Amino acid sequence: MATQVRSLPPSADLYGRNSRLRHTLLVKLPVFVLLCLVAASTLLPLAYMGMTALKERTEYLTNPYGLPRALNFDNVRIMVETYGFLRAFGNSVLIVGTALFLSLFLGSLAAFAVAKLRFRGKRVFFLMLISLQLIPGQVLLIPIYLLFSRLGMINNYLSVIVMYAVGSLPFSIFFLSASFRSIPDELIEAAKIDGATLFQVYRSIVVPIGSPSILTLGILNFLSMWNELILALLLLPDENKRTITSSVAMVVGRFTTNEPLLMTGLLLSALPTVVVLIMFSQYLVKGISAGIGK
Repeated sequence: MATQVRSLPPSADLYGRNSRLRHTLLVKLPVFVLLCLVAASTLLPLAYMGMTALKERTEYLTNPYGLPRALNFDNVRIMVETYGFLRAFGNSVLIVGTALFLSLFLGSLAAFAVAKLRFRGKRVFFLMLISLQLIPGQVLLIPIYLLFSRLGMINNYLSVIVMYAVGSLPFSIFFLSASFRSIPDELIEAAKIDGATLFQVYRSIVVPIGSPSILTLGILNFLSMWNELILALLLLPDENKRTITSSVAMVVGRFTTNEPLLMTGLLLSALPTVVVLIMFSQYLVKGISAGIGK
């Protein structure tokens, strides 16, 4: 028997198109405009910093919001040669890189224990972990300085590395434990039956499955550590050991009237974070979406 195909009348098809168009105009278009405004609020300051950094001070005073007449990199040369920005950049890479590795490694280990292992006091430990995130960091500045001063670790990279790594652990454990709970217990039990140790389970099962969340946490911790200022100034007062953020703060304090030089320092400090966000933005969105879904 031949199947009869019933086609919709032209009026119904027209109504469907009008309905989709109405939905686009009323829902999607306002959201798109709002997102464009949010993007512009982020990109315009970066563009302004870039244009100002390419100007001389006299050109900036005569035309502060216009395009530079020529590509002038004298401000970048001054920041590198006079104020040691390459040295400060190397200090930041050393400190943030080491602290980031420690925070991810120790945080993922502790999150695996909280999410998948049974031990006495687990609930109390998790509640204390959450409560630590409610303590303002400013109230700990004086105790931190006195502690490292008595240990003789002022002007020591290790003091800042320890504080960055330890300070990020509560959030790291909380963030990763929510992701690790979705790992099937059957995989872990099967690995134990095959003779795998807990560290082998962590290395072969937990890390590969939880890698999107670990990468997302790495991006968030990197942004936080790279932009941190107070601890870097407090524990590393030596000019040769300053991070790039504290070096920019010192330049801002000295040259408040030389706006192109200030913008150059701010731009050099912000570029690594912008590059990281551009390179790993898709992984950041995936990791956060996966964490919310779990």
